[in-house]
Amino acid sequence: MSLVLACGVFDLLHVAHKRHLEQASEFGELVVGVTRDLYVGKAGRPIISDAERLELVKSFRFVSDAKLCNDSIDALIMFEPDIFVKGHDYRRKGLLDSELEYCKAHEIEIRFTKENPQTTTKIIERIKCAY
Repeated sequence: MSLVLACGVFDLLHVAHKRHLEQASEFGELVVGVTRDLYVGKAGRPIISDAERLELVKSFRFVSDAKLCNDSIDALIMFEPDIFVKGHDYRRKGLLDSELEYCKAHEIEIRFTKENPQTTTKIIERIKCAY
């Protein structure tokens, strides 16, 4: 069975996160890199601490393991997966050059999950508009 890695912040965990991880788990044994608070590059984020986000991600039955990481390269080195899974939006905007280079050098297959329009940013914007 292939070892599959998905990475992300997973702030304000919502159904799109669940669907992304569940779809990723269909490719093999799923491990997840959860970005440490210090390395989240959005102002005012994350809202939920990295320890709590990690606990929530680990609670999914289809996640074999999850660990805190600085970024995707850190997680790729940590887990040494066969497959690196990104969300559907990365088909359009592309992966980071460092991710592409690392995966190519280590023969890691890159796959994408299906489209899922929900995002934490959209949820936060809807909350702001409600008040």
